Amino acid sequence: MHKIGLHLIFWLAYWLIYAYTYSRHDGNLLKYLQSEGVQMPARILSTYAGFWLLDQWSKKSVWWAFSGVAMATISGGLVNRLLKLWYVVPVYFPEAHFQFWNLGGTMIDVFDCALATGTALSARLFFRQQESLRRESQLQREKTEAELLALKSQLQPHFLFNTINNLYALARMKSDKTAPVALQLANLLRFVLYEARKDTIPIEQEVKILRDYIALEQLRFDEDRLHVETQFELDDPQQPIAPLLLLPLVENAFKHGVSEHRNNAWVRVSMQLKARQLNLRVENSLFGAHPPNPDGIGLANIRRQLELAYAGRGQLIQHADGEKGNRFSTLLIIDFSD
Repeated sequence: MHKIGLHLIFWLAYWLIYAYTYSRHDGNLLKYLQSEGVQMPARILSTYAGFWLLDQWSKKSVWWAFSGVAMATISGGLVNRLLKLWYVVPVYFPEAHFQFWNLGGTMIDVFDCALATGTALSARLFFRQQESLRRESQLQREKTEAELLALKSQLQPHFLFNTINNLYALARMKSDKTAPVALQLANLLRFVLYEARKDTIPIEQEVKILRDYIALEQLRFDEDRLHVETQFELDDPQQPIAPLLLLPLVENAFKHGVSEHRNNAWVRVSMQLKARQLNLRVENSLFGAHPPNPDGIGLANIRRQLELAYAGRGQLIQHADGEKGNRFSTLLIIDFSD
């Protein structure tokens, strides 16, 4: 129905424009509305015959398709001549002298049909191109969503595997921290199973997961071994963000800055969201250890998610600094502006 409506609007506009243009000679709009209305079937027949031949003969070659459109146009022009001979001239222009096989008049009628066919064909090709672009964009979006889902699926077992290992270590030591750690893990598991499947979540929810994860890690270590500083400043707690995008940065900081050292390890997490600009800086002690592998699952996952979800609006910067290279810093910047 939508296509039929567009075709009707096109031909109605074409008819009115033709009638108005010719009526400027003598100001009799009604006469030209009627006379041009009688001739419209020839133009319509020429156009749709050209469409059909174009679709059928384009499978053979471009020249066959062009020949089919030309044939339809010439046929429409001849039909238009017949309409003028039998009805239009006798009824609306009785004083005019009309010869059917006049070369100049025939060329004008063929041109009328060629103009109608060319205009309609241009509109058809334009809408087909737009539909093709829309379909291509939809396919690309579906491909992107599928890849993002695959990335999340890849990250979830990676994160859970590390956490369950921690819980196992505490259970073997029969630590009193086992029960609190299990509770924290249950909260994180609930998030991974239900919330992480969404396209976006409020950033305050992602921050809560960061806090829970940090608390979970702190339960594993004595206070003299680990020092943690956190700072979160959000001017819009409801800002949407891809789930599990920030957690791997904090997880890597504990993995490389704490797990590999026995004493005086530290982690600093500082986040600021201001005017839709997110800056997350995660720093950890290094003590001569090798920096995290940028091609590891967590960091590589983040880079790819930034490319897919925030193309051109996100960057991940990493470097080791300090006098002896004893500090590793990761900075994540995302511009949420449209």
